[in-house]
Amino acid sequence: MAERPSPLRRWLTIAVLLAIVVGVPLIFREEFIAISDRVLAAADERPLAAAALIVTALTLDVFLPVPNGVTNTLAGAAFGFAIGTLVIWLGLMGGSIAGYALGRWAARPLAARLLGADDLERAHILAERAGPVALIVSRPVPILCELTPIAAGVAGMEFRRFLFAVALGNLGVGMVYAAIGAAAVERTSTALLMLGAIGVPLAAWLGWQTIERWRRS
Repeated sequence: MAERPSPLRRWLTIAVLLAIVVGVPLIFREEFIAISDRVLAAADERPLAAAALIVTALTLDVFLPVPNGVTNTLAGAAFGFAIGTLVIWLGLMGGSIAGYALGRWAARPLAARLLGADDLERAHILAERAGPVALIVSRPVPILCELTPIAAGVAGMEFRRFLFAVALGNLGVGMVYAAIGAAAVERTSTALLMLGAIGVPLAAWLGWQTIERWRRS
């Protein structure tokens, strides 16, 4: 049986990942604004290359600590609401499918080692019983949005059910971020850019934690 990691180790890991997702854009605010200007210029000059870069970054998020809030907001700012939603959705779908494939074919021994037998069993229950709902609601939540597709793959959730759930959830996420990014450009508002980069991921994380505490009480 796999050894269960200590609670301190698990919480430290979560804290570090959350700090990367939420803290980095806040600490490097000026750099973020400068990068957003460069992304907007690149999207005007080479829109297909800029879109491909954003889709690739979102797809690789399952393997690398890519701050989704930043990437998604910049996509909306660069391409507007309609095209921005499509670009974000494609990237999020790529990341979701990569996570499912990782869990289904590569990550079962790794998951058992990192999560422990009890957590792995809970991943099975999450995917089998509340899977589609959990996948949809977890889409905007940092860290969890990467973990739930892996859990679904580990649990062997039917791919069609998985694909429908994440497609629906990712569409909602894409529309929210694209709307914020497009509005930020239209109003020349750095506050809206920061709202997308930091506010939405943080609100989603806090909302999920509130739901979890209420469910366990």
